[in-house]
Amino acid sequence: MGPMGPMGPMGPMGPMGPMGPPPMPVPVAQVLDRLTSSTKRRDVLLEQLNELDHGEHAKHTKAVFSASDKSHLDEVDWRVPRLQYCKDPKYNAGLHPGVAAEVVRRKIADGEVIEHQLSLDSYNNWSKILRPEGREPPPEERVVKPGVPFVEATPFYNQEDDIWHRKLALRTLDEAMRGDVSKPLPRPVLFSEDYENYREGKYVKDDCPIA
Repeated sequence: MGPMGPMGPMGPMGPMGPMGPPPMPVPVAQVLDRLTSSTKRRDVLLEQLNELDHGEHAKHTKAVFSASDKSHLDEVDWRVPRLQYCKDPKYNAGLHPGVAAEVVRRKIADGEVIEHQLSLDSYNNWSKILRPEGREPPPEERVVKPGVPFVEATPFYNQEDDIWHRKLALRTLDEAMRGDVSKPLPRPVLFSEDYENYREGKYVKDDCPIA
């Protein structure tokens, strides 16, 4: 009798007859090699597919299967909140006194590594932008005196990123039909505090509970 039943001429006896000799174990290195080669082959095929359909397959797969993309977290560099957690002392509150010193020491070490990585990435990114122009990173900083026009003080200002352009734009039909059609209509002002020279009291009514 064997551990799986009576022994037959072909090996252990099963409910349907001889089970045959047990399979020979496959070396772990061979399995890893096959997995690596299959993974590389898959990556090559996916890259060819994305070239044929101009990246539509990758976009579809990302939108359907990526939980981070559905939560709008796909572009987040998670090293940044990790660095904040390591560097900010407020996250050390509540640590057990027996392990607090060791935890703080490890957080400081991790923070230094992450900070070095982020600074190196920033340097490399600026190098790609500045070196074709014959300049070296970091970018030059300029301090201007008060009274300089806004567009000169902030040369990289983009109107599309301004909160003013993200406000709701409403116009009456009468307002749209009158005036010079070759000139754009002025930007809408939905709230009085949006005016540049707003001086109506000290507080905005919606922000003051007793107004």
